[in-house]
Amino acid sequence: MAAARRAAQNASGNAARAQRQSAAAPFPAGRRVPKGTLRWYPVRVPEGREAAAAERLRKLASAGALDDAVVVSRERWFKRAGVWSVQTQPLYRGYVFVVSRDAAALGRELDRLGLHGDARQEGGRPVPLADDVRQWIVASMDGAGVLRASEGVIEGGSLRVTKGPLAGQEARVAKVDRHRRVCEVRVGREGGRDVVERMALNVPEKS
Repeated sequence: MAAARRAAQNASGNAARAQRQSAAAPFPAGRRVPKGTLRWYPVRVPEGREAAAAERLRKLASAGALDDAVVVSRERWFKRAGVWSVQTQPLYRGYVFVVSRDAAALGRELDRLGLHGDARQEGGRPVPLADDVRQWIVASMDGAGVLRASEGVIEGGSLRVTKGPLAGQEARVAKVDRHRRVCEVRVGREGGRDVVERMALNVPEKS
C-alpha cells in the first residue's frame, strides 16, 4: 500500500511538473499526426549547447527515428557604448527541433540518448511544433537556419520592408519599435490568440 501511494504521488508530481513546463514553453504545440507526416519536435537541451546537441543527435540517432536536427537562430540588434551591431542567438534558447516522421520512434530514441522532448506529450509521444509556426520559420530563415534582420521605411504611416525575410510580410507585423530596431511579428495562432515573435527590423526613415 505504501509503495502504491508513493508511486501515485510520484506520478502526480511528474504530471504537475509537465503541466507547468508546458505552460511555460515558448512556442505553441501542434496536433498529433499520423506516422509518416514530417514534423518538427522540440527537444530540451542545455542553453548555449544547442548546436552541439543538434550535432550529437545527427550522429547518434538510429536510422528512421529522425531526418535532421535543427537549431533556429535569429539576428538581433544590440547597442553598446553607443554603437549598434547585429548578433545571432537561438530563437528558442535551450531547444533543438528534431525533424521526424515517426513520433513514437523518436520518443524511444530520445529516451535511449538520455534527452527529453518538450513537456507536452501524449501517450509517451512528443508533440510537434504547431505547423503554421513551422511553415513560417522554414519560409523565413536562410540556408544557415537564421532569421536575418530586415530593413524598411515608414511612409504615410505604413511600413514597407525593403530588405530581409519580412519583405512582403508587412501584414504580419503587429508592432514596430524603431528605437530598439525590433518588431513583433504574428507567426501563427494558438487557442484563438496570435503567436508573436520578435524580429530584428531597422527603420531609419519615417515620413
